[in-house]
Amino acid sequence: MKCYLAMLGVVVAAGAVGAGRGVVDTSASPHAKLRPVPMDAVRWTGGLWADKFKLCANTMIPSMHKALLDPRNAAQLHRLRRVAGLQKEGGGKDWADGDCYKWIETIAHVYAITKDPKLDKLMDEWVGVIAKAQDDDGYISTNIGREKTARLQAPYRHELYNMGHLLTAACIHHRATGKKNFLRLACKLGDFLYAQFQPRPKRLVHFAWNPSQIMGLVELYRTTGNRRYLELAKIFVDNRGSSPGGGTHRNGGTDQTQDRMPLRKETHAVGHAVTGMYLYCSAADVCAETGEAELLAALKRVWTSATARKMDITGGVAYGNLTSGRGDPCHEAFGADYQLPNRYNETCANIGNGMFSWRMLTLTGDVKYADMLEKVIYNSLLAAVDLKGENFFYCNPLVWRGGKGKGHLTPVRWSVHHCYCCPPQVSRTIAKLHNWVYSVSPDGLWVHLYGGNVLTTKLPGGQQIKLTQETRYPWAGEVKFKIDAAGGEPFTIRLRIPTWVRRAAVKVNGKSLAADPKPGGYLAVRRKWTAGDTIELNLPMAIRLMEARPEVKALKNYVSVMRGPIVYCLELPESQGGAKVWRDGVFLPENVKFTVAMRKDFLGGGVVLSGQALTANGRDRFIADTSSAPEPKDRGRWGGLLYRRFEPRGLPIASSGRVQVTLIPYYAWANRGASLMEVWIPLAR
Repeated sequence: MKCYLAMLGVVVAAGAVGAGRGVVDTSASPHAKLRPVPMDAVRWTGGLWADKFKLCANTMIPSMHKALLDPRNAAQLHRLRRVAGLQKEGGGKDWADGDCYKWIETIAHVYAITKDPKLDKLMDEWVGVIAKAQDDDGYISTNIGREKTARLQAPYRHELYNMGHLLTAACIHHRATGKKNFLRLACKLGDFLYAQFQPRPKRLVHFAWNPSQIMGLVELYRTTGNRRYLELAKIFVDNRGSSPGGGTHRNGGTDQTQDRMPLRKETHAVGHAVTGMYLYCSAADVCAETGEAELLAALKRVWTSATARKMDITGGVAYGNLTSGRGDPCHEAFGADYQLPNRYNETCANIGNGMFSWRMLTLTGDVKYADMLEKVIYNSLLAAVDLKGENFFYCNPLVWRGGKGKGHLTPVRWSVHHCYCCPPQVSRTIAKLHNWVYSVSPDGLWVHLYGGNVLTTKLPGGQQIKLTQETRYPWAGEVKFKIDAAGGEPFTIRLRIPTWVRRAAVKVNGKSLAADPKPGGYLAVRRKWTAGDTIELNLPMAIRLMEARPEVKALKNYVSVMRGPIVYCLELPESQGGAKVWRDGVFLPENVKFTVAMRKDFLGGGVVLSGQALTANGRDRFIADTSSAPEPKDRGRWGGLLYRRFEPRGLPIASSGRVQVTLIPYYAWANRGASLMEVWIPLAR
C-alpha cells in the first residue's frame, strides 16, 4: 500500500511526464529530437497494415491465448495461475512469464484503438492473477516462484527478462486504459529491483542475461516521474562490461551477453543478437533522458556495425553459433563482418533491429534509421507469421533446400513451440506499428512510413492537426495526404524519401514543388496549411536487382530482387512439382525482364513478379552465346553500403533453356506447404 500511495503522488506530480502516451514515450525526453504521437492518434483505414492490425486483433490474440494455455508450449499462462495459488499444475521455460506479458501488451495496444470491453476484461483477469503471483516485496518470476533463496542466483534463469516485460506491459496497459492496477504491480517490482541493484553489489554485476528490464524501467520512469527507475536503468547499462571475464557463457562477463567490453567503448555488434538489440534499445532510451554524447556515439557505431556489415537484406541479424573475435563462444549471435546469416535470423532479433532503429530515429531524425525500420517491418517481421495469423517462425532463413529441418529451423510455421518468445514479439509489434508512422517536433510533423490511415494529434505547441493518408503502398508508390484540420499557424510536414527510390515527385494542391525530392532524406514542406489542402507523393517502384558487396564471398554472382521496400523470393512448392524445377536449376540472366501483377486472390493479396529464368542447361548455353561480351565493370567504391542496385550489361536475350518463374514477397513464403525457396538467386554466369 505504501508503494501504491507513493506512486499516486508521483503520477500527479509528474504532470506532463506521461502525458504524450506514446508507445516509446519520449514526449518529455529532453534529448530526443522527435516526439511520439499518442498511442491512439493513428488509425489504419485500409491496405496491408490495416489488414494485419485486424488480423492481430481478431486472430493472433485469441490463437496465442489458446497456445499459452497449451501444456505442450514453452510459455504457459498456467504457471502464473499455479504460483498465484489458483491451480496445481503449470510449467514452461524460464522465460515464459515474459512471453505472457508480451501477449498482454499486445492486447493493450489493440485496446487503445478498439476500446473492446472484452479485451479490457481479459487484461483485468490476468492482471488479477499476476497480482496474486507477486510476492509482497514486489518480486515476481514464476519459474523461481516463492523460493526466496533461489532468487537472482543465475542470469540464465531469465528473471529480469520476465520482469522487464511486466514493466513495459504495465506502462502500456496504463496508457491504454488509464487504470493503475497493473502499474501498481510494476512499481512494486521496480522498487524491489532498485533495492537489489542500486547498491551495485559485485555478486549481481553480470545480471541480466536478456536486459528487457532496462527498457521497462525507463518507461516506468516516463510513466510515473520517479527518477529512481531511470537511475537504476543507467546502472544496468553501466554494469555491462564493468567486470569482464567474471562469468561464463551462460552467466555473463563475456561477449555472449555484451559483457566483455563496456558499451561506451564498444566498436561493433557482438554476442547474442536478441540480448544485444535489447541492450542497445535500452541504452538509447537512457540516452534520450541523459543526453550522454559518449553513449550516443557508441550506439551509432554499433548500429552501423550491425546493419552495414552483419545484416541480411531482409533486416535479419542473427547468424547462429560462433566464437566472437575476442574468443568467447556465442550462440544466436551477430556474425563476423560480412559473414551473413541467410539461414537463421531469429525473429526477436530481427524485430529488435526495428526497435533499435526506431529509437535512433527519435534521437537523431536521421532518415537511415527510418529506412531500416521499413526494411524490417515489410520483410523479416511479416515473414515470421503466416497469412492466417495463427502460426509462426522462430527462424527466417533466406534459403530452404528441402528437408524436415532441425531445432528452430523448420520448413513450416508452428502454433506451439519449445521456445515461444517470437509469436508475442510479432503480435505486439504489429499491434503498435501505427505508432511508428509519424513523429512531431517543435516545427511540425514527420512522416516515416506510408499506409492508409488517419492521424489526429497536436503539435508540441498545442496546435491541433488532422490528416488522412490514402495509398496502396507498398504495392504502388502514389501517396496522397489530405489536410482535414490545420490549427491556423504555419508548420512543416516532412516526407521521408526512401533511399531506394529514383525520381520521386511531390505536388501540393496539384502543383509540383520546385524542390527536388532527393532519395535518402526528408523533404520539408512548410506553409500555412488549411483544411482541404493536399500533398501528392509519387515514389516510382521500379524492379531492381540487388547485389552484395564483394567481401560477402557466399553471395558472389547472386542477386536478390526488390520492388519498393519488398524483398522477393523464388518459392517452388513441393506439391506443385517444385522439386523438379529446383533440380533442373533456376538462374537469372542479368537482363531478366519481370512483369508486375497485382494478385488480390493470391497469398493474401499483393504484387507478384513473373519472368523468364534459365535452367542449368540454358545457363550454359547463355554463357556460351555471350562469351564475347565485355566483362562486368567495377562500378567504383561501395562506401558504407552492404547492398546496392545491380547494373546489368547489354546482353542478348537467352535463346533456349528458359523456365517461367514467379517471385512472391519473401514474407509470404511457406504458406503453401513445404517448399523450396531462395532470396538470393544465382546469376547465369
